[in-house]
Amino acid sequence: MTIEPKKMEAVTRMKKISCLIFLLTLACTKPPLLSKAKSAEEAYTECHRYTEDKVFEKANECLELLKSRYPGSPEAIEAEIEIADNYFRQKDYLVAVESYRAFARLHPVSPRIDYVYYRTGQSYLKESPKAVDRDQQYLDDAIHFFTLTMSDTNSEYREVAKEKWTEARRRLAARSFYVGRFYYRTGEYLAAIPRFEEIITKHNDLGFDEKALYYLGRSYLHLGQKDKCLDILTIFDQHFPNSSYRRRLARKAGA
Repeated sequence: MTIEPKKMEAVTRMKKISCLIFLLTLACTKPPLLSKAKSAEEAYTECHRYTEDKVFEKANECLELLKSRYPGSPEAIEAEIEIADNYFRQKDYLVAVESYRAFARLHPVSPRIDYVYYRTGQSYLKESPKAVDRDQQYLDDAIHFFTLTMSDTNSEYREVAKEKWTEARRRLAARSFYVGRFYYRTGEYLAAIPRFEEIITKHNDLGFDEKALYYLGRSYLHLGQKDKCLDILTIFDQHFPNSSYRRRLARKAGA
């Protein structure tokens, strides 16, 4: 079958265009991750560049490849922390927690363990809602890891961990007071008492002590336990003698 000259020209033109597109595609395609890296150091530099560019998923893919290619190297160990940090930066806090805690299990004496403990606590704190009427299940974990950071007297993160530790404890105190007041208002005094006691024994000096003592004393009065209310007044005399809550409780108790 004979092809007309015009059709032949069109076919030739299409072939040239297809070939040009193919060549352009090859030119634009980036080489595979770490294809040019000849050492762990070069590999980490390539991966870290993705982190700096905030391409975190690509960075973690690269860092995971680095870990498998150069296991046990200082760069591979650093890659473990950077992977966790990248999850933190993406606000995937619970995934970050898993990565930080895995690092702590594998490298318990790492010189960077204080940083890992601090970031673990911070991840748990970030995952905890600030509203007191929401579930605060991760605050105890946050407090635990901030405490571990603070136990290292040489850690540069010690002071900031202490600030976050106080914040986490204050949130727990606010939560306990909120729940205690709820039970108090609904007349569930036996359920309210442990909440107020928890503030006094575990979360004192955070701004809730006087109010917790007052409602604890009132709860005892409602239960007909005036002697325990008088014990609360003694605690007031020892720690908050000029408190307005002390005077209000004394009037209620007739003391």
